[in-house]
Formats: sequence, structure tokens, C-alpha cells
Amino acid sequence: MDEPSSDSRRIRHGANLESHLVPRLRKVLFSVVTMLVVLLLLEAGARIVTPGAQSQRFRQINQIVIFLGTQPSDLMLDFDPARFWKLKPNIAIDDPNNTFWQGTVSNSLGFRCPEFSLAKASDTLRVVCFGDSSTFGIGARMEDTWPAQLQQLLTDKIARGNPAATDTARVRRIEVINAGVPGYTSHQGLQHMRQKLDDLDPDIVMASYANNDFWHWDDQTDAQQAARLNQHGDLHDFLMHSRCLQLLDAAISQVRSAADTETIASASPNQHWAQAATFNYFAPNDEWIRRVPLESFRDNVNQMADMCEQRNLPLILVKWPDQPQAAGNWSPRIVYQDVLEEIAAQRRLQIADVVELFQDNCGWSLGTYVPNDIVHVNRDGNSLAAIAARDAIERLGGRSNFLTN
Repeated sequence: MDEPSSDSRRIRHGANLESHLVPRLRKVLFSVVTMLVVLLLLEAGARIVTPGAQSQRFRQINQIVIFLGTQPSDLMLDFDPARFWKLKPNIAIDDPNNTFWQGTVSNSLGFRCPEFSLAKASDTLRVVCFGDSSTFGIGARMEDTWPAQLQQLLTDKIARGNPAATDTARVRRIEVINAGVPGYTSHQGLQHMRQKLDDLDPDIVMASYANNDFWHWDDQTDAQQAARLNQHGDLHDFLMHSRCLQLLDAAISQVRSAADTETIASASPNQHWAQAATFNYFAPNDEWIRRVPLESFRDNVNQMADMCEQRNLPLILVKWPDQPQAAGNWSPRIVYQDVLEEIAAQRRLQIADVVELFQDNCGWSLGTYVPNDIVHVNRDGNSLAAIAARDAIERLGGRSNFLTN
């Protein structure tokens, strides 16, 4: 028999080599792909399970809430990726021993006011009050907050009649929406406005910030915390295109939420970060930095004004006094309020000057602050704020002319 040629031997050798090599390459490729999938799943799980930057501010506000109040006040808030936290809907607190959180906390839409429809009737003038805890009304029941009392003042004005208004221009109903959230800075307020302004369809916008912007919480500003959150969020959002990871995320979120509530509730606030942060509200510690530096505050308020201007909406800025300032003393809020005055002058905006009213009524207004508190006030203090807000609206003109006749 003839010996195989060298060419045929090479062909058979190549075939044998390929028959062994290809399966091995497939196995290696399969192993690499499997490893990458496992690593991606582990990374996704780590980013979902590990709170990290995503809940830093959220954990901090929960610790502050518990330090200042009593259970179940820590159940009021949910994590929000844009503004760190938001009010949970349909929350009410019935605890006579709780000084700060009273009665109805939020309606079904997550605002501290009676139920309302996002679709606004044509004869309704809607005022939306964005703000912090002074707008939310810590220490007061929902009906005693200044937005609620403002609605009553404006409604009473309508009841007295306005012969000068035409049938098409007449306002027959007032809605004042309380969009205040405890602990908010202008950074969070700007994000809140971006999320909700168009949905709420206001005729007038009010914004009350500065109470928390100067507050020293740690070594990062709100903007820096938001940047960290976004870095974590980009990969999370990419991975969440997977249905499998969506189910994993939902399951782990439920477990983590329950664990976070238990951890926060069992913490000892007297020896916690919350105590140091609370003291920083009264006497700022320069080793920590402001949540919103002054120039960032200026930029945030100007962006709020830009949003309203683009929609042809009047914006009213609210100046809120703490107890020392109401008594004519120094307050860290003053430099922020000076910025409000500058912006109002430059952009021809109205200011609801609660500071001036409190100082003019100093002997009486100082007694309206909630006991052991230098910022939040009772019904009488909120009444003064409502008057300042009404006066600012009266100066607007336009569709609010019914208030000036």
C-alpha cells in the first residue's frame, strides 16, 4: 500500500488539531462569558445591597428625625435618587407626646395639604409653596401651617367679592399646595421643582430655603453627595435593563428597607452623629462644611427663577427668621437671606418677608416658637408667615388682581 503523502498527513494533522482545539476554545470562551456574567451579577448585587452613597443623606435625615422626635416619625420618608428623600404618601401620626410631627403628614400625592387633583380647574388660582420644614410646618398640624392659613386668607378675600373682575378673569377658588419637606436645602428644592413644577401647574410659586443650606452635616456638600449617588446610579440603571436584575433589585430592596428601618430605629441617637449634627444647627462646627455653600445657594435660587420665568410664572422668595434673628441678633441665615434680597432686586421678584413681621412683633412673636426650638413655630407664628405671603401675592398684580380690589 502506498504511504500517505506529506500533504495528506498535514491535512489530517490539522483536522485532528482543530477537532481538539475548537472544543477547548469554546470551553474557554464559555468560561470567560460565564465569569463575566457572574461578576456583573455580583457587582449589581453589591451595588443594590450595599447602601453606600445612595442612602447616606437618607440615613442622616432619618437619624435626625428620630433624634428630634419619637416613633413612628421615622416612617415618614422614602429614598429619592434626585433629592435624597421625599415624603411618603398617606402618612398620619397620632402621637400626643411627639412635639414635632403632628397629625396629617402627607396626602395621597405626597404633599402636606388636603387632597387635590393635578388637573386644575379654569376658575382656580393655584399657589405652590416649595420649601423646607418651616413650610412643611414642623410643630404644627397641617391646618395650622402657613400655606394652609394662606389659602384661608385668600379664600376669605374672594368671599368678600371683587366687582372689578370680569367673568372670564374671576378667580372663584384658591388652592395652596404645601410642597415643603423637612430638612430640604435649595439643592433639593431645585430638584423638587424640576420634578413637580409642570405636573402641579401653578399660577404662583413660592420658595422658602436657607434654613438648612448653612447646616454642617459632614465633609461633603449636597452637590458632592449627589455626584457620588449619580456615579453609582449610572451602572445600576444600565444593569436594570435586565428583567432578572429588576426582580433581584425589587426583592433585595424590600429586605434592605426592612433592615434599614430596624437598624435606624435601634440606633442610640444620644451617642450618634445626629447629636453632633443637631448642635451644628445652633453653633456651626467649621470642621464640617455647609450642605450648600453660599455661591451654590445663589445658583440654585437663580435656576429656580429661570424655571419660573421660562413658564411665565411669578416666583416669590420667602425669608424665614430663626428666634435669634427675630430678636434682632446674629444668625447664620442672614448671609443667605442677603442673597435672596440681591436676587429679588436683580430679577424684580417679590419677597415674603417673614423676618420683618416677626421683628416688628418681637415681644409677641418670640413666644410663638415651638418649645426648645429656634426655627419652627406654632399656629400663631404661622399666621404671621401667611400674612407676609398674602401681602407678597397682593403686590404681584396680574391674575391676582382680585386681591387688591
